[in-house]
Amino acid sequence: MNMDDRPESMAARALSVVLRDLDAVQRYFMPRIKGGAVLVETPHHFKIGADVLLMITLPDGQPRAPVMGKVVWVTPPDNREGHPPGIGVQFTNDRSGVLIRIQNLLLNAPAAPREVLTF
Repeated sequence: MNMDDRPESMAARALSVVLRDLDAVQRYFMPRIKGGAVLVETPHHFKIGADVLLMITLPDGQPRAPVMGKVVWVTPPDNREGHPPGIGVQFTNDRSGVLIRIQNLLLNAPAAPREVLTF
């Protein structure tokens, strides 16, 4: 079965997200999305509203953490800005405290030195 054609009742698709440094956190975090969200580069097609399980690694020395989310943004491969294809995933069940960890990393961070990939 093609993952894009699967019934809605099937389990969420799992994606690994590694934000290796503060610059990556600043570029991929979506602060204007209620409850927090991250942009995930992926060549795979996802529909808005699709459930996704993110396994997130942050540059804070803590272990990788699971976060359930929903797709709220899609950047297609052929976008005008030349950004990498990806999806914005809003956190819907952040029992592992990833949003707080991201906010703590950004608390005293200098302004983003590079273009951010989110709005």
